[in-house]
Amino acid sequence: MSKAVLISIYYEHLAKILSGDKVFEYRKVMPSQSVSHLVFYCTQPVKKVVAVADVAGRLDGSPSRIWSDTGYGAGITRKYFRDYFTGRKSASCFALGNVYELTEPLEFAALSSCKVPPQSFCYLNDDDTEKIFNKLSDVPSNPSSLIFVGGIHGVGKTTICRKAFEPLGYHCVTASSLISVYGCRTDTNKRVDNVSNNQHALVEQLALEKKRHCRILLDGHFTLINSQEDIEPIDCSVFQKMHLTHLILFKGDPAEITRRLEIRDGREWNPEFISAFQYAEERHARHVSDSIGIPLQIIENTDSPAKIAKSVSRRS
Repeated sequence: MSKAVLISIYYEHLAKILSGDKVFEYRKVMPSQSVSHLVFYCTQPVKKVVAVADVAGRLDGSPSRIWSDTGYGAGITRKYFRDYFTGRKSASCFALGNVYELTEPLEFAALSSCKVPPQSFCYLNDDDTEKIFNKLSDVPSNPSSLIFVGGIHGVGKTTICRKAFEPLGYHCVTASSLISVYGCRTDTNKRVDNVSNNQHALVEQLALEKKRHCRILLDGHFTLINSQEDIEPIDCSVFQKMHLTHLILFKGDPAEITRRLEIRDGREWNPEFISAFQYAEERHARHVSDSIGIPLQIIENTDSPAKIAKSVSRRS
């Protein structure tokens, strides 16, 4: 069973967490039990419990590996990181999801789980957890982010995106899964009967997701194959209504994409059609970018998840 743990944190680090500049919290000593939430006790000069973060994941490895994978969202300098883990062969960190401030900071003396502010961490009992959670704001403090990732079927974006962005606390969801809530689906040949109706359903369902998550990665397409097997671009107004913060296009080798699709779907695909499909996807992605005023970032599907996360973070 996952637990909430209390940790002590400097004011300057907490400020970066609340602003979204710091999405990893490094620790020399990690809890042995699964952790669902980090409760932040802010040290001098605040000396109160002030915020709670959802734990999106945990990373362990050598200090050099952890820095390589998380430095872009560390909120600290490389020198600070090195000094912190000096003499240690391993390093660990929590990946933070939504962060909520308490509507009224809580005095440490109000807690019964810990006698003194912890040097590493302290498991919170149920009474303390409830006491803290009852004071949480309904709205996350960290800034919202909505990344749209496009690319044709078989380019591999779903797997890569989950590896790159789930550790950053992103709720990764596919456009098709949101559309299917309305009973709309593609067939085995990736054809869509009514592109317009599907996109209306997508925008409505995405609005509901945004009420539950402040960081979302939407995995979808800029173009689709309609029921006449023509490549049909999705109207720019759909992307405008999503209120996106980032636009990403994944590209790959057409021959490799063809091979993947044939293995996955059990049918033959024309490599020339796949090339034309990918060309149309990129052309329309650029048009969408120009239309809604959000720069398009093009990423090769051979890039590592860490490299992708870094490149997107630098543009935030």
